[in-house]
This record gives sequence, C-alpha cells and structure tokens, in this order.
Amino acid sequence: MDFIKIRFGDDRSVTDREMQGAVGEGLLRLFDPAYVVHRRTWTPPVNIYETADEITIVAELAGVKHDDIHLEISRRMVKISGRRMERSRVKNSNYRLAEIAYGSFERVLSLVIPIDADGVTATYNEGMLEIRIPKIPPDRATRKITIQSE
Repeated sequence: MDFIKIRFGDDRSVTDREMQGAVGEGLLRLFDPAYVVHRRTWTPPVNIYETADEITIVAELAGVKHDDIHLEISRRMVKISGRRMERSRVKNSNYRLAEIAYGSFERVLSLVIPIDADGVTATYNEGMLEIRIPKIPPDRATRKITIQSE
C-alpha cells in the first residue's frame, strides 16, 4: 500500500526558516500552497459531453451558494465564475491538511461548434452545476444571403 507523507505541525528546520526569510513569500508559495491557499483563484473540475442535439457541461462547485455562481454564454464560449466562502475555523485547532480551495473561481470553456445561446438552461443541485447547451443544426448554422443589385 502506498502512503502520502504529510507534515504535521511546524516541523520546519532552521534551514527552512532561513530560506523563507532570505527568499521571501514568492518561493514559499511554490513549495507550500497551503501558505496562500486563501488568496488564490481556483478552477472547478468539469465534465463535458455531447449528443447529436446538445452539449452538456457539468461543473463541481461543492460548497458554493447558488447566488455566488455566475454564468456567461456566447456563441463560442462558456464562462463559469463566482466565489466559495471559507468555512469558519475551529478555535484552538491546528490544521493538519488543507486542500479545499476557497475564494474566487473561474472556468472559461471554448466551444468548437455553433450553439443556440438563447436556448441554454442551467440547474444547480447538490454542488453540481449542469449546463445544457443546444447545438445549432448544420442547416441553420449557415445562412444564405441574397445579393441584390442596384
């Protein structure tokens, strides 16, 4: 069985503390993401699948309130953004592991086929945002224009 080594408490050596002071916060962010987890933007995971008539996008947004989710649709782009508020911390406790990201999030997805932006529907249930995007049928994607003469 494989195990993941997790550091508990403040067991940084003297050398680690000297490096932190010498190099500064920028390098610490690279090696210790929990140090600034509350300040960064996170990207929610998504699944995208397609049928003959529509594209469906499912985004995992656990812990995000319905009113804190924003959705923008254009003919070739879907933008999901918002904010997940941090839960209050338990008093007199030390975090042993902090993997859940809080704060602002954004996901921009490019669509490779034309869609009907007016027919899009979205539902949010149990932390999952489902966006159903109807495709424009090939015969409607291209319009024939009559050229008039003067």
